[in-house]
Amino acid sequence: MNRLYVLMTLSVLLFSQCKTFKKSDSDLEMETISAGLKKASFQAPKKWMVILPGLGCNGCIQEGEAFMRDFIDSTGIFFILTKVQSVKILQQKIGKNINNRVNVFIDNDGAFSLPTKNVIYPCIVQLDNGKIVKHQFQSPANGQAFEWLKIQMEQ
Repeated sequence: MNRLYVLMTLSVLLFSQCKTFKKSDSDLEMETISAGLKKASFQAPKKWMVILPGLGCNGCIQEGEAFMRDFIDSTGIFFILTKVQSVKILQQKIGKNINNRVNVFIDNDGAFSLPTKNVIYPCIVQLDNGKIVKHQFQSPANGQAFEWLKIQMEQ
């Protein structure tokens, strides 16, 4: 009986000291992007993906829209558009037709809606054979993300 009591006490102490580890924002973002990639189908493997929210940080989104305008015809990049309120207005903003493009996916189901505060920023994802290598956001804290991507695309 004494052994059982000691064993139970040690078990309770052990379990009470165990902490459940919360996933980092980056891990949650990677999981969401990976799951979204399974839903979005694109023809050939791409090296880059840009997730462009329709709502959020205005200046950051404008940078993303300008990048999309300049690189929408590039074969190495895939554009994911989330929370798009009007495709027509977006087309007018960038001066390009986005309908029926194999490298543009309009996420109407929220598959790429990130579960973190970064959902309001455009996300740049580097891919290797369809797998995520890394991701970063165009944000006030990282205002040169699209400039960096332009340099990468020109190499």
